[in-house]
Amino acid sequence: MGKTPQKEPFNWENYLKETSSTPAPPSCFRQSRIRPTNDFKVGMKVETYDPRNSTSVCIATVMGLMGARLRLRLDGSDSTNDFWRLVDSSDIQPIGTCEKSGDLLQPPLGFRMNASSWPVFLLRTLSGAEIAPASAFKKVGLIGTKGGGIDTLAHSTRSIIRLKFYTLDIWFRIYYFIKNVLVIQYEKEPLKPSQNHFKVAMKLEAVDRKNPCLICPATVGQVRGDEVFIMFDGWRGAFDYWCEYYSRDIFPIGWCHLTDHSLQPPGTSCEYICFPLDGTKASIFLSEVHA
Repeated sequence: MGKTPQKEPFNWENYLKETSSTPAPPSCFRQSRIRPTNDFKVGMKVETYDPRNSTSVCIATVMGLMGARLRLRLDGSDSTNDFWRLVDSSDIQPIGTCEKSGDLLQPPLGFRMNASSWPVFLLRTLSGAEIAPASAFKKVGLIGTKGGGIDTLAHSTRSIIRLKFYTLDIWFRIYYFIKNVLVIQYEKEPLKPSQNHFKVAMKLEAVDRKNPCLICPATVGQVRGDEVFIMFDGWRGAFDYWCEYYSRDIFPIGWCHLTDHSLQPPGTSCEYICFPLDGTKASIFLSEVHA
């Protein structure tokens, strides 16, 4: 396939005029009105729910960052089961939260090793790991900070967290610290709107669930009770889906710009610029991504 000329970044103002469209107001969405701060780093460990088994809390590693979103991989799983979460999602939490609530850490569905090896696997996984600090979760901002740092499990002994799984209780020392933090303010996951305010033909930004690293311009195609039908502009229905009106996968227009997340233009002939985990820039075509 020959390369098409580089196009200008997608412009919502022009697109709304060209299509004579109306954007869905921010009050329709379960998204923060304040730009979420992403202080996570690739390689950090968190606790999260297994998306294929929502009753299990597992250990996950941050594999990638894009705007206010995290690409996560459950430890003991592989890249085919990677998934994305917003930094202010209640589905992610600091290491040790599970134990504090009296629950047990579980291996992910389809754990690649024998289940009896899970305690040893978990011990090895966390040994020397970089643990995501509590300040990275659902943070609005820090007040009175004068700098900070994160150690790995190999150095400091600032706090102790107990992790429990199956019949074993193992005490791990979590070696991270935040220096000179006077006050930390946190924000809970945004509350869902009281009712479904979406209307047919409203424009928005939405995660492509078949290629969840992508967020694209979309249109509300139908409204039914608590659900909305998301239609991706220019894709002839191949990637459309129903979701609850309070889904965290849909956003008001301008959300990608606000959070420094790439927004893909409509249609199949547009070039997609991506940033692999090694930080280099790559260019592929959306028609290839959506093959």
